[in-house]
Amino acid sequence: MDATYVVQVLTTAIGVGGTLAAALLTQRFARRTERERYVREDRARWLAERQRIGSTFLAGALALERSLWSTCAHLDREERSERLPGYTSIVMTPEEGVPGILDSLTRAILLEDVQAATDKVNELESLVAEITLIGGTAEAIAAADLHQALWAVIGLIEGYAAFDDAADAVEECVRARDAFASEARESLLVEGEFVPHDRHRPRA
Repeated sequence: MDATYVVQVLTTAIGVGGTLAAALLTQRFARRTERERYVREDRARWLAERQRIGSTFLAGALALERSLWSTCAHLDREERSERLPGYTSIVMTPEEGVPGILDSLTRAILLEDVQAATDKVNELESLVAEITLIGGTAEAIAAADLHQALWAVIGLIEGYAAFDDAADAVEECVRARDAFASEARESLLVEGEFVPHDRHRPRA
């Protein structure tokens, strides 16, 4: 076989091999670039969704917390061994209330507020579930803590607790809300120091 022919064949083979190798490398690079682009877009999409859910939950918790502050104003500061003698909840009291302790108008207001608050906190439960699924661990724990703190206030009001006890529980909601906001900001990689929404709320 002629040496020149062999050289030509080898040169052609090398050229074809090089072209194929380049095509394969280009294809692999394109696939990797596409995967990275998809990951970036997916991360951005989930980040936006987490921000939407977190802000919705935070706004709902804040609105409920303010409503509970107002409801606490209908409780008294009297010290009694039983807050509602003979009853465990305002729900169980007669429509006319409890003489000398709970009048019918206050009872009606408290019942209406408790029902409204219960509806709102139940709505927030689905947001807590979503945060649990797609949020950071600390963020999810903080959301559950805030949700539980809101429930605790509702329970105290329903039991016609002393004003100071219920107000303390609402202030615990404030601390839980700030903790959630701080964890959510960190999870979303928000820059800057967290500043509480209402640091100097006066006690009613």
